[in-house]
Amino acid sequence: MKVLIDSLNEFYSEKIRLVKALMKRESPQEYPEPMKWALQMLYFDGEEWVEICRIDNYLHERQNGSHIHFYKKSRVKRAEVSFQDADRLIKQISARILKDEFMEQIDFGDG
Repeated sequence: MKVLIDSLNEFYSEKIRLVKALMKRESPQEYPEPMKWALQMLYFDGEEWVEICRIDNYLHERQNGSHIHFYKKSRVKRAEVSFQDADRLIKQISARILKDEFMEQIDFGDG
């Protein structure tokens, strides 16, 4: 896999950051899809960075395809989204979780 984006951190406050990773396969044997990617929203709770939401297309339970990991949920939700659409979606989901679970208001400025 050719790394295009390697753990790019986008900070929205001192407590909220989005981490992006993007790789391009160099042969069909490497990965089932042309691109492999992940977006992970993190919140600093005063002691550690907590994963609020993650959207990726990494293999999950031996299945390929994009899916969403939610805060404090063991199951994932399958959702066919692109890397670009996942960027908007993770911000929408994370804003709701941050408000409901951590009483944090955040405007990601995407609409």
